[in-house]
Amino acid sequence: MHTMIPQNAAILLFDNCSTTLEKLSIQFYKSGFKQVYSICDNTKLIPFLTKFPVSAIIFSLSSSDSAGKILLSEMMHTFPFVSLIVISESNSHKTAVECMKTGAYDYLVNPEAEEIIQSTISCMLNKTQHASSVMPHHLGHNAYHRDTHHAFSEIITQNRKMLSIFRYMEIIAPTSQAVMVTGETGTGKELIARGLHLASARQGHFVSINVAGLDDIMFSDTLFGHASGAYTGANHPRKGLIEKAENGTLFLDEIGDLSNASQIKLLRLLQEGEYYPLGSDTLKITNTRIIVATNCLLEQKISTGEFRNDLYYRLCAHHIHLPPLRERRNDIMVLTEYFVREAASNFGVRTPIIPPDVLDQLSKYNFPGNIRELKGLISRASALSSDGVLSLPKLKQNQAVSPLPTYNPSDIIVLSRMHGRFPTLQEAEFCLIREALHSSGGNQRTAALMLGISKQALNKRLQRNPEYLQDLKGLT
Repeated sequence: MHTMIPQNAAILLFDNCSTTLEKLSIQFYKSGFKQVYSICDNTKLIPFLTKFPVSAIIFSLSSSDSAGKILLSEMMHTFPFVSLIVISESNSHKTAVECMKTGAYDYLVNPEAEEIIQSTISCMLNKTQHASSVMPHHLGHNAYHRDTHHAFSEIITQNRKMLSIFRYMEIIAPTSQAVMVTGETGTGKELIARGLHLASARQGHFVSINVAGLDDIMFSDTLFGHASGAYTGANHPRKGLIEKAENGTLFLDEIGDLSNASQIKLLRLLQEGEYYPLGSDTLKITNTRIIVATNCLLEQKISTGEFRNDLYYRLCAHHIHLPPLRERRNDIMVLTEYFVREAASNFGVRTPIIPPDVLDQLSKYNFPGNIRELKGLISRASALSSDGVLSLPKLKQNQAVSPLPTYNPSDIIVLSRMHGRFPTLQEAEFCLIREALHSSGGNQRTAALMLGISKQALNKRLQRNPEYLQDLKGLT
């Protein structure tokens, strides 16, 4: 198999066996690679990379080599954007997934023919070279270079953690197992679910629903549909979302708020791949893939009996955790530029200039609402910018760059003075929700952001406790 070798590509070979290194080196020289280095000493790998930048690394890994796995992780943490191919005698899916999550471009099992390694590395280097020439200058080699599909085209990032997540998603995309996506509110969990659906090449639709606030009857009706006469007013049969997502993907957001009865039905769906529409005794079979998301700690809900342990492990066949924006600070600039262009297009105005001090302030902000908050801030600032320059004072008026206050448990002791005793959880919730609503001027989305929960979760609490809204009618 003949492939074009990128000019001046420097290749580093790492293997504990010097004989293997010599054989590989000869193969690469014969194939046209002129700069081939080899290292067989663990202690020399990272110092070498510090002094001599390379285009790609071939890393030989034994399945039982724990020191090698640690070295691989350390190397990719120190040099996150170096292209890496791992070769191993292990055909372990777990090992392959671990390597791809670390940041490897590919994982090859005992490649007997030299063309396998050479064609893979040539393809990798050519893609990197081509992508860097056509992508915006602020992305360059740091960005994720997509293959034949654009499954992740809506996700703007150059962050190493996110790029590793993309590679992991490509591995699990073809499977039919459930996937759990976790992360704080506003981190883009639905975008990830949609990208996973596109990468899977499933022929059916991507269907999403937020299950927060759905009681068991509404949950069953929404997902499974109903037969004619299932209940008063059900004059005609209706398909549920499971059927609408047949051969595709069903995304259930806020899964942590699902009632216990609904959890049992979802567990049966995952275990058996079958369900009954409401009011029907006709069993239906489905191959719809389930992806769920939550911003709460399900382990805590399991410990309190609010979430089923067996359902958790069914849903967690594959787990994707999205880092908050404060851990992706190198993405703030590219996201800001993208949202500024998007806002200008929506408003039909010229794209405003982003002064360096605005980017500096934004880069120091913690963004409790993550990407969703950044998008909202930029949209409002763009609407208020009349001189063609994104204005920092206007952002300040929206509290965009105010540092977040931090609270210690001792700061909350003031609550214990309520009625001369320590408050119950319900009383504390009452005070916090009402204070958040007052502080936000009755804006429930902002109040939810302050409380660290979703707007749907806040709305559910308000519906359950209407007394929370007393004396707030002028605000809500």
